[in-house]
Amino acid sequence: MQVMWQRALTPAGSRKLVITSLGAPADHAIQRPFVTLLPAFNPSERQQAEAITMNLIDLGCVELCCVGPEAEQLHDALDSIIEVSSALDVVTTWHEEPTDACEYFLHAAAGGRAHLLALILSHPELQAVLQEETRT
Repeated sequence: MQVMWQRALTPAGSRKLVITSLGAPADHAIQRPFVTLLPAFNPSERQQAEAITMNLIDLGCVELCCVGPEAEQLHDALDSIIEVSSALDVVTTWHEEPTDACEYFLHAAAGGRAHLLALILSHPELQAVLQEETRT
């Protein structure tokens, strides 16, 4: 198995949480279906997230959760990408507030049944929230 993560956590149940960077190469071995947490803290991150959206969907991503000050703009851009590609079964959400985003991502995204891919390695504050939430 190709490893694309720095750390993996195990939330409740049999789901796996993989934390890696936004710029990491896609791992075709990721378990499907999965939900992705995408950072949107600046225009560069937003553009990177937009650029990899179709690859994530092709790998089996069923929901894209955006977090950060530019989360709403990223969400709108992802909706456009999804509409153009006819991948209309993929859900998008957005939260500006990191704790809200992480709680939703861990506990509600995809009905709490999909594996979790967090592309937030450059955001230790988000990693800390995810770690704390997986302990509860």
